[in-house]
Amino acid sequence: MTPALRDQTTLYLTAGIVLQSSDKDGYTLAWGRGSDREYFATDSADLAGLLISMPQTVSAARAQQLIAEKLGASGTAAVEVVRNLLDYGYWCTEPSGLSTGEQTWIGLGWEDALDYHRASSRTIWSHDYSGSPQVMTRNLVDQNVQPDTPRPERWRASITESLPLPAPGPIPADFWDVHDSRRTHRNFSGTSIDLGDLATILGLTFKPRFPESSPYLYTTQSYSLGAPFNAFVITGGSGAPPEIRQDFAVYHYDPVEHALGLVQADTGIGQLDDLMWSQSYVNDAPAMLVICVDWQQYMWKYRFPRAYRFALTECGAFMQTVQVLANAIGLRSFATPAIDDMAMCKTLGVSDVDHSPLYMAALGRSN
Repeated sequence: MTPALRDQTTLYLTAGIVLQSSDKDGYTLAWGRGSDREYFATDSADLAGLLISMPQTVSAARAQQLIAEKLGASGTAAVEVVRNLLDYGYWCTEPSGLSTGEQTWIGLGWEDALDYHRASSRTIWSHDYSGSPQVMTRNLVDQNVQPDTPRPERWRASITESLPLPAPGPIPADFWDVHDSRRTHRNFSGTSIDLGDLATILGLTFKPRFPESSPYLYTTQSYSLGAPFNAFVITGGSGAPPEIRQDFAVYHYDPVEHALGLVQADTGIGQLDDLMWSQSYVNDAPAMLVICVDWQQYMWKYRFPRAYRFALTECGAFMQTVQVLANAIGLRSFATPAIDDMAMCKTLGVSDVDHSPLYMAALGRSN
């Protein structure tokens, strides 16, 4: 319990106070890290505005005065508001200050990333496998809340035609030769790719392979154990496989049927770097592979924001599998997460809050 406040007591704002949401139903402010994060909800626009704009340092008397003036509250009510906010950690009585790292992030314009970093770090979580629960994660250690809905089904794109793919081909290379010879390529002029190449990369990366009787595990480790990613292929020009449409058509890979489904034939793209903030390295590639995360798969199992980190690291592992396979079968590759999110989502026909494009690879074989 907060001790009696003296009028001259100095109150210091805690770091990282953000207005998390604001709508007709009210306002929510948040502060603190991970499992200690606090959320303060109010239906008063005046109170929300005052709290988000409060001076970094203020005396208890001045804080009470501001609340009384802005909200028309009595002196007794203002004292109670200040006391409650101090209890919640909005204020503290010792200055914390910003660390050198936080100052660097803010100085470089990473405020949004810092807000997320604070919110998701120090999250207390552990796994409990007793009783074979659907969800093993205990948030705040003592809570293991089981979902009241079934695991989300594998997402399926809306397609107009489907093309079955051949079985993945053999990998005619030694691992260490593949490892030592892999390079990032930035010139795809004159390259091509055939349907077998796409079948090998897509089938060995995005199709569950184990156990053999009823596969749900991938070659790459997947935390969600669901269907965490969706793979799309955007075709380039003349080097694209003749069996599929060229000139920037969009296909979704169906790992159950091992098939490519046409999502959009005419995207209006002039060249591939229209989707990549003019990174011309991708131009002339016969195919661009785009990995999108299915957020529902993570949210169902991991019900706290740290899972955002899991998705990013796991996507990197899947892309590593793509690049190893590409190099093993003789393809050039260029991979980057520097995607124009709005343009890419429009091209793929997805919503960024449902299926975010995280990573792409340009692929092609030298002729």
